[in-house]
Amino acid sequence: MIGWELPPFNSGGLGVACFHLAKELNKKIDLTFTLPQKLPINSVPFKVIFASDFIKKFSGYLEKRYFIDPKLYDLVFSYGLRILAVYNEKPDILHGHDWFSGPAVNFLKEYFNVPSFIHIHSTEIERTGNNPHPIIFQIEKEYFAKADYLLPVSDLTKEVLIKIYHLPEEKIFVLPNGFEWLKNNTELSIYLLNLKKEGWQIVLFVGRLTLQKGPDYLLRAIPLVKKFLPQTKFVFVGSGDMFPGLIKLSYELGVQDNVIFTNFLREEKLYGIYSLADLLVVPSVADPFGLVPLEGLNYDIPVIVSKTTGVGYYLNNMMRFDFWDIREMTNKIIGILKYQKMKNLYLFNSKIEAQQKFCWSKTADKLINLYQKCLQ
Repeated sequence: MIGWELPPFNSGGLGVACFHLAKELNKKIDLTFTLPQKLPINSVPFKVIFASDFIKKFSGYLEKRYFIDPKLYDLVFSYGLRILAVYNEKPDILHGHDWFSGPAVNFLKEYFNVPSFIHIHSTEIERTGNNPHPIIFQIEKEYFAKADYLLPVSDLTKEVLIKIYHLPEEKIFVLPNGFEWLKNNTELSIYLLNLKKEGWQIVLFVGRLTLQKGPDYLLRAIPLVKKFLPQTKFVFVGSGDMFPGLIKLSYELGVQDNVIFTNFLREEKLYGIYSLADLLVVPSVADPFGLVPLEGLNYDIPVIVSKTTGVGYYLNNMMRFDFWDIREMTNKIIGILKYQKMKNLYLFNSKIEAQQKFCWSKTADKLINLYQKCLQ
């Protein structure tokens, strides 16, 4: 399994999903997980190897057709060769994650002559709101086409692969993420605790502050919510290139006193904010799956999601809205915060359904069945 990141050295949900999937697979098959760089990862329940820092005699292979950030370029296009420098056992299957792994998967597929999978957690089209970086888009098109099988995390992404990347449907198998329904230790925010004591309600956003995640749409809903529920704080957990613009927009809308930006948070601090929130809003413009809604349910928060958040496709009991429909988003926020009985029933039904449908063990079993079919 050719990965790119693992917790705690992850920038988002990719590393989390890889960790839990690899953990479950390792209970049932012989798995080796690779990372492009040496990291101080001490206790992982599966075998991890780090690609070599040196390419030696293989250096003539490096492709020079693309230009992106030189360090990222070197990592991506030398990855397969550097894996080969530390691992030379012929695997039964190669399984890569996202475009970072594409060149490595293809190089090792040809070297070992084995079937290859690329697990697509998001495409460049989805990450950028259909305004892709041309080089990354070209890399995805080329290496997704070269893989034997593609594993998008949702039907939303499958549709993108067919309609925009023009890939054959017969090589695409949707593999939704699982989830680990386990509460972790929390570090509670004293400031938010005091707000709750004073009667404030907390509406939460968790994700990168980027176009893909739609934080500006939630920000634009705040003036409407304030008219009906003035004691509501909106907490934005995350970092990204939209941060300065969101600060400016909050002042232009006159809602700066109702907004808190925390920057990127991990583990106990993040879980502590989850446990204090009254509602989680996921207004993503394009999110292929989205683990954040499940994290919210895990900490007993009602969740509403945009219609372009993949996880909502699988949950009949989850309220959905068009990301651009500020008024409909506002209606749902006010309804949940204002009517406690409805809030409790909604949370109960959506959490029960999610627990029944999302389990990493089931996801691993489905993937192993796909492995077995491709080896027959």
